[in-house]
Amino acid sequence: MSRIATIGRNIRFTILNRVASVAITFFLFPYIVRESGQEVYGVFLLVTTVTGYFGLLDLGVMSAVTKYVSEYNGKGDPAAINRIVSASLSFYVLVGLVGALCLLGCSIYFDRFFKIDPRNVALVRQLFIVAAASSLLTWPLSIFRGTVQGLNRYDVEAVVNIVVLCMNALGAVIVFGTGRGIVLYFTLLQSLNIAGCIVFYVVSKRIARLKVSFPYLETETFKFIFGFSSFVFLSSLGNLFLFQAHNFIIGYFVSLSAVTVYAVAYNIQNYFRTINSAIGGPPWTVASEMEGRRDYDGQRTLLFKGTKYMSAIMVPVVLIMLFFVEPFVNHWVGPGFEESILPARIIILFWLLNGTVEPASGMLSAKGIVKQPLYIQIGMAVFNILVGLALIKSLGIIAMAIGLTLSFVLIGAPLNLRLSLKSLNVPLSTYLKRAVKGNIPLYLFVALLSYLVSSNWQPKSIYSTLMGMGAIYLVSLFLYYLAIMNSEEKREIRRLAGVEGIYNRVTSR
Repeated sequence: MSRIATIGRNIRFTILNRVASVAITFFLFPYIVRESGQEVYGVFLLVTTVTGYFGLLDLGVMSAVTKYVSEYNGKGDPAAINRIVSASLSFYVLVGLVGALCLLGCSIYFDRFFKIDPRNVALVRQLFIVAAASSLLTWPLSIFRGTVQGLNRYDVEAVVNIVVLCMNALGAVIVFGTGRGIVLYFTLLQSLNIAGCIVFYVVSKRIARLKVSFPYLETETFKFIFGFSSFVFLSSLGNLFLFQAHNFIIGYFVSLSAVTVYAVAYNIQNYFRTINSAIGGPPWTVASEMEGRRDYDGQRTLLFKGTKYMSAIMVPVVLIMLFFVEPFVNHWVGPGFEESILPARIIILFWLLNGTVEPASGMLSAKGIVKQPLYIQIGMAVFNILVGLALIKSLGIIAMAIGLTLSFVLIGAPLNLRLSLKSLNVPLSTYLKRAVKGNIPLYLFVALLSYLVSSNWQPKSIYSTLMGMGAIYLVSLFLYYLAIMNSEEKREIRRLAGVEGIYNRVTSR
């Protein structure tokens, strides 16, 4: 399969995966909040946030697995793939055990640090016990998700994830519909994740003919892995402060109910992160293969075209949401969440930049440049937390939104872009001309059309809101394809979409 065909297939299935995830969680989130209540759901969010912090025990190994499996697969070196996977699996078994012990400790002492209603103390402990038990299997088996991605089989990952999501949604309806509560739902969620990881193991073993050794304790392999992953790990630590420390700060200085209110704004921007990763993930593994082949011209071409196409998809979504966030929130979660609207608008703003520079940032990881991005990430995290703490008492949850957005606009986006362009020996003027300039008419049209529609039409439900937003988006991209793209770009888009053959058959008649 050609490079562009591989990228196209992976992007299509990744988008399908993310769309399914967004659609299911979009409707599942307000349902669970209504069924469990704001206080209980706030407790659930804090527990899952703590569980997410233990994800730091990964030390960036998953990213290393994806990168090196992709790189060695491109070189045709299955022995190296076996070494990477075996060492990573052995490490993850240890991490799963440590994580389980830590989570059990949290089940005992968590209520001493947060204002938990006495009626919910037992609930918190039960949730942590479930998380502890599942980590013993989730950690070791999750390594095969990275293996599947490294093998550029995003189609397999998409199918497995969609099945898990659908079963999760069905299970939530059954659990809450029968009054069983959030502990059983969390248990179901963890069980489904484990089942999905087992499927990844079976598939990756068949495709790559893995011969996993356990325990695998070769020192040189571990040094090689951690030489890359340690910097990714430290960057993830900064990322947690950027996106997840907010729940703790809001829970401590404001209230647990405010955590849920902020979660509405956070989840909206998280949908943008989902779209962003869906488009940006597949080219990253291809760029890793190019790095192994020293195809630097190919990387530059991938940067220009990837940025142009990705931002053409991403930025219009952000612009449309900026104009429609008020009816979106009101019809999505209902009354009582009006305070989420302004924070959502503020958070959304940084995606105008991040949605454009993400391909450049991803290229850094593909090239193995991880130290400098770590420093940038730390600067963003510190700035974000300091701004939030300085303003939280006067502005409430709005302070956290301001800190998050400014950290990206002032630090993350410009510094990562500069570093990426320098690594590829690309002048900024060339980047702007080849990757950004051609999309400006699209952005202006989307903004104008969104303003006119939102000013003269008030949707009556979440469905009409989504339909109106979708219509603006599709019309804009259709006109962009017809009026702005040249013939070569149109052909590439058709190949990425997998419809070039159909198009040729239709036009030849």
